[in-house]
Amino acid sequence: MATRLQLSFYGDRQLDRTLAKFNAAKDMRPAWQSLAARFTRMEAKQFGSQGGFGSGGWAPLSPRYAAWKAKHYPGKGILVRTGELRRSLTQRPLGTEVLEKSFMVIGSNVEYGAHHQRGGGLPRRRPVEFPDAERRAWVKVMHRFLQGNGRS
Repeated sequence: MATRLQLSFYGDRQLDRTLAKFNAAKDMRPAWQSLAARFTRMEAKQFGSQGGFGSGGWAPLSPRYAAWKAKHYPGKGILVRTGELRRSLTQRPLGTEVLEKSFMVIGSNVEYGAHHQRGGGLPRRRPVEFPDAERRAWVKVMHRFLQGNGRS
């Protein structure tokens, strides 16, 4: 049976690849550890660039909200007020981190992250956005792991 790599964040599908030549290893946790660490680095770049790592950058704050935020949360960037969402995506263990033998679930447990990821009532500012190079890198990690018969 082929191995499938799917990445979704709050229902926003980022990657869906089938690795047809490879059967899943009995224990994928070493690969998951590597990918979870890669995810935190990617998210640190995403927040550090205010969305520029994944795309052209997050939409600016409205002038009214920017003024309010500067007064109440000086120096805090876009999508960072308390830091809760950023921490849940950039520090391990992640807000949601389940690394099992045959599957991995990683991401944020911060509910308002969904509103930013999808938009809807707020400008869409995707905290998780895999650029093409990152998607390819994740597939390569899986290939290397599976070619080594489950050895990292």
